Amino acid sequence: MTTKDDCLDALQRAADELGEPPSKAQYEALGFTPSASTILRHCGGWNAAKAEAGLETNTSTGSRTLSMPDDVELPEGMVWEELSQDQRWHYRNRAWNTQRSLDRRQKLREWLREVKRNRGGCRECGESDPQCLDFHHRNAAEKDLDVNKTVPFGWSRDRIRAEVDKCDLLCANCHTLEHSDRHTWTERIPNDLLGDGVELSRSDRRKLLQPGAFGLEKADRLRLWTYAYQREVGCRECDLPDPVRLQFHHTDDDKTATVADLIGASASTNDVLREVKKCEVLCVNCHRKEHSSSLES
Repeated sequence: MTTKDDCLDALQRAADELGEPPSKAQYEALGFTPSASTILRHCGGWNAAKAEAGLETNTSTGSRTLSMPDDVELPEGMVWEELSQDQRWHYRNRAWNTQRSLDRRQKLREWLREVKRNRGGCRECGESDPQCLDFHHRNAAEKDLDVNKTVPFGWSRDRIRAEVDKCDLLCANCHTLEHSDRHTWTERIPNDLLGDGVELSRSDRRKLLQPGAFGLEKADRLRLWTYAYQREVGCRECDLPDPVRLQFHHTDDDKTATVADLIGASASTNDVLREVKKCEVLCVNCHRKEHSSSLES
């Protein structure tokens, strides 16, 4: 959570870099965080923020209100003449501001991918493809935010780096296993059905599709069926057989919902089976690579 002190510190750093108190446009050109709009929200105005930061403010001369440009659109209920100078600047430069934010986020994402490349791969298995790697907090109590959320939340590089330092790298397969909640529902499954993990005979799998089979609720029957199916099929690319780390990958755009979401929404058995037929089985790592290659092609 950005505080007013964060805002004032950023203004002072900008002044140090420029050799003078920054205008709003100068500050935004530096790409510092918090954003100028966040500083305005905390401090009420740009000059007010500079004053609180101990910086010299600019004296305003002449009229600060010009007619609203023809290409500016305001949200319903806003009146141009009632806006502050900084608010009017924002609406005049909204497209530029948005593109600047997108460019900054892209640079941070590229930097994080480079961090992953240089960290030695997954702690457990050595997987080194950045598309497959996640930042896993060693101590959940020290976690402020998922690293993958820090960029859209507008965190600075220094703040992201501090969060990264709390983490190990795990590939998506190992990370999924680390946080697996499989046992929260398998505890409801009779022990004689589980066998070796969730490996079932084909006859037992067929029975699972029948209402009331083995005394299980429909959702648990279908979850157990999909896990047994995934174990038998394995990952299309690497043959991994562990259903905890396997997912259904839709091979085209004919997707109603994920199989897991359909089961959770109490879809009919036929609807679930129909969705499974649209899919191939991939482990989480191979699924990441599949979608990454689709975006690049």
